[in-house]
Amino acid sequence: MSILPPVLAAALAACGGVTVIAPDPVDSSSAAGEAVEKKVDPQITTTLVRLAEERGSFKRDLSESAGTPVGDLLLLGSPIGYNLRNRFLDLGLPLSEAFSANADPVFRQQLIEMARWDKDSESRASALIALARSHDLAHLRVINEALIHLNPGVRFGALEALVVWGHPREAMPLLAAASERDTEPLLRVYAAAGLTRLGDPAGLHRLRQFLDDPSWLVKAMAAKYLGELGTAEDYDILLNRLDREVSNDFVVAEYCVAALKLYPQKRKP
Repeated sequence: MSILPPVLAAALAACGGVTVIAPDPVDSSSAAGEAVEKKVDPQITTTLVRLAEERGSFKRDLSESAGTPVGDLLLLGSPIGYNLRNRFLDLGLPLSEAFSANADPVFRQQLIEMARWDKDSESRASALIALARSHDLAHLRVINEALIHLNPGVRFGALEALVVWGHPREAMPLLAAASERDTEPLLRVYAAAGLTRLGDPAGLHRLRQFLDDPSWLVKAMAAKYLGELGTAEDYDILLNRLDREVSNDFVVAEYCVAALKLYPQKRKP
């Protein structure tokens, strides 16, 4: 069984929970494009750039957080509470959202800098996803850099960026390679799910293969994505495996949830 590194656990939450505002496509040569850029108050631009430059010195000391607002934040266990905890403990997350909210060239450059060089894996992953939502083919180099990074959290952000990027022809070969060769098993599962989301049936085949993985976490994650993306055939596969799974209740639960999601497909004539 593969043990999930703490940094990857944080990246899973960051990548799955960060809300970024996708800018509408803007022709910078048009009057509309110029109007969008002029709406940014210089004070906002200056402040955000300063925060980006100084974020390395912004550190939260969690050792004596009990009884403080930060301590209360750490106790929030709901999904939205977990997302808020990440947001308010890592300045890079709200900065990524801010820099992706407008087509201002200064903002876009700052977002690219964060996606390429930020030392914090959560901030970099968040910036990668935000950057991909602009659907610019020129950002392939930035995503490629992250795909071969040693930190699995950064690679995870790059994989999610490929899914939301909007260029399936370029993204699918990269997702296929990650689903086969990434050193972190959970990233291989996510890459296979991303491949499926972009329309490649090979991704679904890989997800089914992951149900035979010795790691319960890999099996549970594969079942989750099969429930979201699978076919009526997968309903039968999950039902058969349900009777055989006796080692981990989390896997059993995911099999049940996935089968319930697929049941309407099974009922179709």
